Amino acid sequence: MNTQHRRFLALGALAAATTLLAACSSSSTAAGDDESSASASADASDLTVTMVTPESTGEFYGAMYCGAQAAADEQGIDLTIQGTPETTVDAEMQVLQSVLATDPDGLLLTVWDNNAFNEVLSEYTDAGHPLVMPDSYLSDDTGYVQSIRTDSYESSYEAAEQSLTDFDITEGTVLVVTDAPGNAIQEARAEGFRDGIEENSDLTVLEFQYIGSDSAAASQAVSSAAAANPDLALVFSTNIGAGTGATNGISTSGSDDIVHVGYDTSSAQVEELRSGGYDALVAQSPYQMGYDATTLMAELLTGETTEDEVTEQTVYSPWMLVTADNVDDADTAAYLYTTDCSSIG
Repeated sequence: MNTQHRRFLALGALAAATTLLAACSSSSTAAGDDESSASASADASDLTVTMVTPESTGEFYGAMYCGAQAAADEQGIDLTIQGTPETTVDAEMQVLQSVLATDPDGLLLTVWDNNAFNEVLSEYTDAGHPLVMPDSYLSDDTGYVQSIRTDSYESSYEAAEQSLTDFDITEGTVLVVTDAPGNAIQEARAEGFRDGIEENSDLTVLEFQYIGSDSAAASQAVSSAAAANPDLALVFSTNIGAGTGATNGISTSGSDDIVHVGYDTSSAQVEELRSGGYDALVAQSPYQMGYDATTLMAELLTGETTEDEVTEQTVYSPWMLVTADNVDDADTAAYLYTTDCSSIG
């Protein structure tokens, strides 16, 4: 894959994401048509929208909830948020089926497994209800209007490229610890980082270690890899649980030379970055995902936008590589996850 065709989404792209969404969802209501605008506003107050995600207490989804609620307040729609206590298909399926039984006008959905929910959603979407998916998508792409998410492959590929340069890694082996097969987004992260290393260096990437989000399993995987490969130079963890374990595994291996790049920027991860547990973090923009998804949903439900006018089924949100050098920069704040809505937006 030719590097020159890759997109590096810089900090300034945060504003561009909203512009892109607007371009994809052109309004059918004339700006000067006050009567139509008033009608849309009145209709919005009667609309019900539900957001369903995994990990209801996580900071990533907390930031997404903040963005979604901000957009719901602006658009005047009634938003209900339902999360699950764990990242399993069974737990989310139970929550989703309960939500579908209430027949909300629109559904905002993030799924952990993009194959398992196709059938249960088909009746809902076939009935004409819009489905918008922040940070997610379904393998059946006929069921949802738009997916608004990070480009998992490209962000990880470019993080690998940047890490090779920033940390001057020229030799050794690389380990990727990731979720179990079946999570398409996690797989894309792992594959993107692997390809970024293999296509831009002579380093050897070891077999992926599939640990789910089990930090203990990740710790053991990294410790074992370090013992078997004294030249282990770089570890990439694709989720927060894997990152926590990888940090511990590197510490117990006794090697201070292993570079650790993780995915996401929870407050605990950011503190680990400051203290040296991570060398870099791939940061997403969940607030923007929630905000843009809810804005689009409101436009669809009020008729301001039709599904036919949404010409891009996938919109990629901005990301950045956070390091100890830029973590405290003002522009980085939008990429650090938090449940405190007053600190973002």
